[in-house]
Amino acid sequence: MNIKAVVSKAENHIYWKKIEWGFYDKMDDESFLKMAYKRKFGKELDLKNPVTFNEKLQWLKLHDRKPEYTTMVDKYEAKAYIAQKIGEEYVVPTLGVWEKFDDIDFTKLPNAFVLKCTHDSGGLVICKDKSKLDREKARKKINKSLHSNYFGGGANGHIKM
Repeated sequence: MNIKAVVSKAENHIYWKKIEWGFYDKMDDESFLKMAYKRKFGKELDLKNPVTFNEKLQWLKLHDRKPEYTTMVDKYEAKAYIAQKIGEEYVVPTLGVWEKFDDIDFTKLPNAFVLKCTHDSGGLVICKDKSKLDREKARKKINKSLHSNYFGGGANGHIKM
């Protein structure tokens, strides 16, 4: 890894730690999004005349806040919402909901399954054969995901990009 990549990785780590520690909590959402956008894309965010897909997404984060969106981004709540709107037959069955990894009774799960947090993105464990599942590796991945806060670290609830 070259020095530029090491510095970039360190800066990225510091940036996310600042969010986690509430460094930006007093910043309003628009200012936060502009700062985060510039950091990620290297250019100013145009919210007055959004043209690119990413600019339009940032505009929506600020100006299109419907209560049902909170439900739709939670995997468990979204299933209930879909079942209510169009029918249960369109929903993949949920095998269980647990507060922590150690609450899972693996004897009650089928041979193949997927573990994922309701609020997370990407932190899932795909198990194709229960007898070959590395539970310690799965525990670490799920516990890390359980501690991820995609809404942000503070009272303003900044939206991560």
